[in-house]
Amino acid sequence: MDPLILDMGSHVAPSVVRRYYLDVHPRLAEALAQADARIVTFRPEFGAEDLLAATQDALHAAIEAVPRDILPLLVADVGLPDLLAACRPFTGMRLTVPALACPRGAFLGYLAFGEGSVSFFRADGERGAPVPEAILALLETAPR
Repeated sequence: MDPLILDMGSHVAPSVVRRYYLDVHPRLAEALAQADARIVTFRPEFGAEDLLAATQDALHAAIEAVPRDILPLLVADVGLPDLLAACRPFTGMRLTVPALACPRGAFLGYLAFGEGSVSFFRADGERGAPVPEAILALLETAPR
């Protein structure tokens, strides 16, 4: 069990977040610990007809499961083909995604798995993981 990542049913995403993000940015890992914040990975209902609505529902359930003294920074574990289908039209490396309501903490984006690879899409639909500076700023500004 990773002390900086809470897994709400994803199982694979925590190791990806650890390896390709927290291990690469040790300053971020230290800041999360000091701020009583955790990366929370969650998975929307598999095969949901409306992936984005299911993601919103799963995000709310994940927030409710996180103890109140912890600031949740949420990452959705989704299938890449499902995310691409739900976000049409998309242009280049940017998906058309609605803003998800996140009453506590912050939604960082989508970790999309498919065909032996993984892609991160930020909450605004831009491809790529959020920059560490943006996450550090969220530690100060995200609602608790």
